[in-house]
Parts: sequence; C-alpha cells; structure tokens
Amino acid sequence: MGLKAAAKEIWTRLEDRPVLRSAIAIGGLLGLGLALVLGLAAVGIVSLRFLADNATFLAVPALTSLSATLLSFAIGFAGAIPMGLVRAFAPRILRGEGWRRAAFAPLYGAVTSYVEAIRGTPAFVQIFLVAQVSGLIFPGNPNIPFWGGTLALTINTLGYQTEVFRAGFQSVGQSQVEAAKSIGMRPVQVFLHITLPQGLRLITLPLVNEWVGLFKASALLAYVAVPELLWAASYLGNNRSHPIEAFIMVSSVYLAIIVPLSKAVGWWERKHRIPGLGVAERTVGVGRRRAVVAAGTPAGGLD
Repeated sequence: MGLKAAAKEIWTRLEDRPVLRSAIAIGGLLGLGLALVLGLAAVGIVSLRFLADNATFLAVPALTSLSATLLSFAIGFAGAIPMGLVRAFAPRILRGEGWRRAAFAPLYGAVTSYVEAIRGTPAFVQIFLVAQVSGLIFPGNPNIPFWGGTLALTINTLGYQTEVFRAGFQSVGQSQVEAAKSIGMRPVQVFLHITLPQGLRLITLPLVNEWVGLFKASALLAYVAVPELLWAASYLGNNRSHPIEAFIMVSSVYLAIIVPLSKAVGWWERKHRIPGLGVAERTVGVGRRRAVVAAGTPAGGLD
C-alpha cells in the first residue's frame, strides 16, 4: 500500500470516528504548545519554575470570567427567543392590515433598532459605558464592576443571539408549519412543538460560537476593574515581571475551556442531528464504490 493510499485509508477511518479525531486534534494542540513552551524555556525566554509556582493563581479569575459569561449568556438566551420571534415573523404581519400591523410596528422597530445598535458598536464601548453608568448609580459598592460588566455582556449577547434565533426560526420549513395548523394546532403549539425544537437544532453551533465569542469578550472586563483572566495576566506580568509566562498561562486556560467545549458540542450536534435538516449530505468513498450518506446517518442504515 502506497503512502497516499495509506493516508486515505486513515482519513476514511477517522471520518467515521469524530471522538477519536477530536482526541487526536487536542493531543496535537497540546503537543505543539508544550514544544513551544519548552523551546522558549531552552533559550531562556520562559521560566518553567514561574509557570509551576503560579499554576493555580488563575483559578479564581477563571471562575470570574466563566460566571460573567454564563450569567450573561443565559439571560441573553431567554430574552433572545421572543426578540428573535419578533424579528422573524413581524415583517409578515406588517404587510397586512388592521390593528395587528399598528401594534407590531413599534415593537418591530424597537427590536430592530436595538439589534442594529448592538451590532454596530464595539463591545468595549458598551462595557465601558455600562460600567461607568453603574458606578455612578451605585457608588462605592465593590461588586458593581462585576455586575455592571455582566450586564454589559448581557446587553451585547442579547443583540447577537436575537439574530441567531431569527435565522433559526426562519429556516424551519413553512410546509411543516402549515401541516401543523391543518391538524388543529394553535400558533403557540406550533411554535413549541415545531418551530422552537427544529430551530434550536439548526442554531446549536452558531449559539456555541456566540458563547465562545462572549467568553473571549469577557477579557475586556479587566478594563473596568473586574479581576478576571486578563486582569490576572496583567497582574502577574506587571508585578512579578514575567509577562510572557503570564499570557502563556492565560492562553492555556482559554484553550482548555474553549476547545473541549467546542468539540463536545460538535459531537453532540452530529449525534442528534436530524438527517436532511439544514445539513448538506456528505459523500463517503469506499474503493471504486461511492455511497451518499446523510450526515449523522450510518451507512448501514440506508436501503
């Protein structure tokens, strides 16, 4: 077997084993990072002793970053569902006549203006503005930087999650909605049993991407005196004169949280994916035969 054929065989086997493929990718990343750190240590740029002595220093700042991210994302998630509904279906109502048009016009305008304002301004500006206003309203409270920063992250992610939900709701086939109405389902039942479940399946990965982006944006809270990961790195770098080691440690913490989460959610999404729902089919080749297999469907399950 030639080198090319062997590589193709290995790739074919890995293609059907996402967990093993993810493990190899994470292992390769760890190996590359370790080799880089050891190389920098060998030439005297990085102190391995400093890394070992301060390995647990980032635990509390990491919990602070995670807490702010999880709280803001959860609140944004709850608020983005109704706002996404308004963004998705209000234009259809506005094309009609009567009181519904008059009632939904200002609501749709307000939601759209909010989304455009959030997407059109930098996250740092939003965080700084909210933190300053919070400090003026509640002066002297030591917890205000954290809660003001969390509120700013919530305001930010709410705008982006609204657009994610809008796209998910609009991606659900109208024929399914009409079929549900034809058997007597009310609009609320259609939403709860058809639109929302399928929309959530379609937007799983975009929501994870939004969480990852929000977690990385939480580093901006350091500029409003929140003791999170970036603040901890700056403290180590400035007060202990090891900036390179400090930011290597912080980068490692971010990667240790983000990479496994992304891989786990990707595996879950593939496992629970509905064949043919918003996913292109992939082609699997075996020798001279080629079988088209819907993503997430075992080849043996096809007739």
